[in-house]
This record gives sequence, C-alpha cells and structure tokens, in this order.
Amino acid sequence: MQVGCLFQKPMEEIEVSGKHIKLRVVAFVLALIVGITAFGVGIRQIANREPGYYEITAVRDETAPLYSNGISLYCYFGGESSAIKEKLQASEALYSEALGRIYRLLDPRETYDGYVNLATLNQHPGETMALPEELFFALTDALERTEGQAYSVLNGAMRDLWQELLYLEEPEAFDPLCNEEQRARFQAVFDALTVPDAIRLQVVDAAAHTVRLEVSDALAAVLEKYEVEGPLLDLGSLREAYILQYVRDRLVAAGFLRGYLKTQRGLSLMLPETEEGKQLLSGYVDGTSQDAAYVSLNDGAACCALRAFSVGDPGYYVVDGVLRHPNLGDVGDIARQLLTVWIVSPTGDVVDAAVKAAVLFQTPDDLLRQRLKDFGAEGAWAAMIEAASPKTILADPLHPDAFHPLTDYGFSVAVL
Repeated sequence: MQVGCLFQKPMEEIEVSGKHIKLRVVAFVLALIVGITAFGVGIRQIANREPGYYEITAVRDETAPLYSNGISLYCYFGGESSAIKEKLQASEALYSEALGRIYRLLDPRETYDGYVNLATLNQHPGETMALPEELFFALTDALERTEGQAYSVLNGAMRDLWQELLYLEEPEAFDPLCNEEQRARFQAVFDALTVPDAIRLQVVDAAAHTVRLEVSDALAAVLEKYEVEGPLLDLGSLREAYILQYVRDRLVAAGFLRGYLKTQRGLSLMLPETEEGKQLLSGYVDGTSQDAAYVSLNDGAACCALRAFSVGDPGYYVVDGVLRHPNLGDVGDIARQLLTVWIVSPTGDVVDAAVKAAVLFQTPDDLLRQRLKDFGAEGAWAAMIEAASPKTILADPLHPDAFHPLTDYGFSVAVL
C-alpha cells in the first residue's frame, strides 16, 4: 500500500478535476450546516438543564485525594434550567465540603493540617484531647451501639492484622488457618484486647467533647511484640455509615431532599423525599459474584449489604474453601458459612443497618438464624445467604416480601 500517493508529483503539478464542482460546493455547504447544527445542539444540551437526576461530583482535593473514592451522590432537580444550574453548583460545593470534612475526621490512619481527627487520637494514647463535635458524636455513638456486641470499634488492632494479611500477594500462606505462627500472633493480640479495660475511650467532659484513649501496659507490650502498628480505634465498616449520615444531614438542612447516596462497598441512603429506588443485591455462585435480588427503598430508607466476596474491590481470597474478606470476625474463625448480609432500615438509620450487618458477620454459625430473626423483630428488614445454599435468600419472618429474588437467575426467598 502506498502512503501519501497524491504527493508523488511536485505540488504545482497536482491536478484537480473541475467536474461537478457546483455539486461539491452544495454538498460541502450542507455538511457544514449539519455540523454546525449538531455542535449547537450539543452546546444547548450542556447549557440547558432538564428536570431529572444528576450525579454530583466532588471537587478534587489534593490534600485528601481519596476522600470521594467509592462514594456517589445523585440528586433530583426540577424547575427552570437556570435554577437547576444553581442547584447543581450549590450541591457540588456543599457535598465536597461536607464529605471532605467527615472523611478527614473519621480517618484512623492519616492526620491533616487543621484537624484533630481519629488518627490524632490514636497517636496520642493517655492524653486528654478535645475533639470536634462530629468526631465525638461518632465515637461515643458507635461505642454505645456496639456495647456488648461481637463487633467493637476498640478492636482496630485485629482489623489491622486482617488488612495486613488480605493485601499480601499470597495471603493463603500466612492465613491463621494454615500458618501456626500467624495463628499464635492473631490469638495473642485477641486475648490481650479482651482483657477488661485493656483499652477504653474515657469521656472526660462530654460538654467540652474531651476524651482520653487509655491503653494498658500489657496490651501495649503485646502490640509491640507482634509489631501491630495500625490504629487502635477504628470504626471499620461503620465508618462509611457515619459518613453517609453526616452528608445526608447536611444536604437535608440545605434543602436537598430528593436523591440518594451510595458506596461501592454496599451502603445506600435515600434522601427523605425520594419516592422509590431499587438496590441490586449481590450473591456468590460458582466462584463469581452475581446479582441475586433487589430491594425497594424510599422516603429516606437505608440499606447495608455486606458480602464475603469481591465485586471489584481487592482484599478477598479463599483458603481451604473458606472465603476470607474484610468483614471477618475478630479471629477469623466464625460465620464461615455466611456469604451476604442485607439489612434495611426503613426509617433511614444507616448506622443501625451497618452495625447489625457487622454483628451478623461476627456471629457464630449456629446462632446466625436466631440473630437474623431478632433483627427482624427490632424493625429491620434482614436477609442473608449461606454458602451451603448460595441461591436461597433467607429472610427474617416479618419481612420476606421486602426482598425480590431474580428468579430468572435461579434465586429464591425462604423464610426462616
């Protein structure tokens, strides 16, 4: 094939045919008109906003580049185009500010200029510190909600061990189920954490939001021996729930009432005047994730859908047929048969939904079904899938109709 064959003659010798020159001019003019019209339509579509749902994008912030990762906001705007554009700008500014603030405050690992946050508290055990109101509320609220439960925000050291393991290139070789040295390490840290008052958050003055993180010498020695350097206080899977709750409250206070927030890891929260939305719920069949059901949410409802498998996130693996994932129990040896947990709060208590889901993942297998029934009796819509029957959705007895199985894919709902 020849390339650039028109230029085999000198430029002054190139011949242009004069045949049909009028037809060519007309065609050119028509093409130009079509192009200008299409461009104009595109510009008008950008400039003129129609009523509907819009994805609100957080402004990029180099001081916290990951603050909006995995979280999405969609708002419905009606009215004239000019009003919609004003609402878009206002919602973007508010969303960015609110999300950036609560993300920084609840970060257990990184500190930020101008902030006293969870990482600051973790790095200064034994010191009395005044916390911002939002952080003080989240910590004290989480401690109250999880008191006496298997899940605790004081078990950050155990979650750090799991995070360290889950992201290795070959985590199976170091899993406590296979590795005696790691099993002893995990057990030693767990035993040290469960000693009464080994770690606690002491509220010094509630009105002034002052607290003190107290760590026993014995626990500190164990953590040093086993080189556990991660945060002691960690909201874990509850962190996203508090983020959504805070952002929702800020949006509602500013008059944004229709829309929803969702996270990549499975939480969703409707704004109070959102008439209806459907959330797909994932199952796990033959080694892959698969849509299993959907639940309808409206009027500010919240949903937490935790899972023991990946639908895009890293940090999952299988050892001896057991799924290992970020929602593991304290020693990683409970709720082995659990694949998914779906908790819906029809009243919009996203934190309660997240707490119940986290607790289920840390409930021994023989108590799972009773615990699910208890949650249904408390007003939540609760369902789960066990590994032994991956296409059967087990629902609490009071709310089986809340979960709509994708029957074409072979899923069904059974009442406990």
